[in-house]
Amino acid sequence: MNILYFWAEENNNMSQWQRIHIFDELEKEGHTIEVFNPLNFNSNDHANLSIKKDFQKRKSMPDLFMSCMSSDYLFRDTIELIKKMGIPTLLICFDNLHVPFIHKKTAPLFDLVWLTSIETQYLFKKWGCNTIFLPYAANPYKFKSSFKHEIPAIGFIGSLYGARLNKIRFLADNNIKCNVYSNKVNSTNNKYDASTVNFFYELLKFPVGRSVLKGAIKNKLQLNFPSKLIDDKKINYYPSVVFEDMIQLYSNLNLSLGVTELRNTYLLSKPLFKLHLRTFEIPMSGGLQITSYTDELANYFEDDKEIILYKNNEEFLDKTKFYMSKKNSKIRLEMKTNARKRAIGEHTWFNRFNKVFSSI
Repeated sequence: MNILYFWAEENNNMSQWQRIHIFDELEKEGHTIEVFNPLNFNSNDHANLSIKKDFQKRKSMPDLFMSCMSSDYLFRDTIELIKKMGIPTLLICFDNLHVPFIHKKTAPLFDLVWLTSIETQYLFKKWGCNTIFLPYAANPYKFKSSFKHEIPAIGFIGSLYGARLNKIRFLADNNIKCNVYSNKVNSTNNKYDASTVNFFYELLKFPVGRSVLKGAIKNKLQLNFPSKLIDDKKINYYPSVVFEDMIQLYSNLNLSLGVTELRNTYLLSKPLFKLHLRTFEIPMSGGLQITSYTDELANYFEDDKEIILYKNNEEFLDKTKFYMSKKNSKIRLEMKTNARKRAIGEHTWFNRFNKVFSSI
């Protein structure tokens, strides 16, 4: 299948993950993806005018037009023109859990809207969208198990703040050895402008958004965590790692910490949960993930066979101690092997896209 992807691609890790995950895997499975980048133009108006002209003069049309962009980037009349030409259209909403409103104006125009979180599906249905729910995945060609020598620690790779920081501190306070691979600890952004005010206003309109706001307010009212944790001897700090080293770490760490609590909602009595790339990267790398229990995640991986799930801090601590014990190295290896097998069988991007193609 030939896919034309309208995507504001930037040269940073937050953007390039799509090439590592989606592009690479689909291309290896025989599909092609052509990117139309609106950032290459002087304005969004210019970008939309250019892609419309491109479609009008094309001799060979793509099999699918795909986008993940909001209506600020991709205009209604552009989508309408593409649809008139008989080309199927797909919108991917990577963050529909907490920012569904960025797609409200244009989502109903797409033949199919792919949601990565099911909690706001009712909004898209209300707007008249044809939806499919599928979570993130991982590329088995890039993420491969590489068992060499076990690293006797529970590890976390990524920026450390909020729930992530809280969980690491909890483990260290209970004499659990933690390895943190990050250049950012407790980083915050306190800049506010008109767009921020409008963002807060949109959050007030739906339950998930209101919970995000409650968590943010509670975070501001409580005492902040120290910006550094270097005084704690149970925490080993390392710089951020490159992609290849990340996979090696996931494979060989005793345990890898998964954090799914959304933003500051971990401070609420009923946190919100969102699965991330890490959720699937760890098992695809042959890693053993420990993370908070959710019904959704329990459907993707079997607890205590392919993943470690906990429902409270007592269980978090007990399971961490049990699975990090030296005498349980064979159990860890078996679970890591099981996790990789389950990920390959069910949680690849090719698997996800085949379901999307069938729906379209």
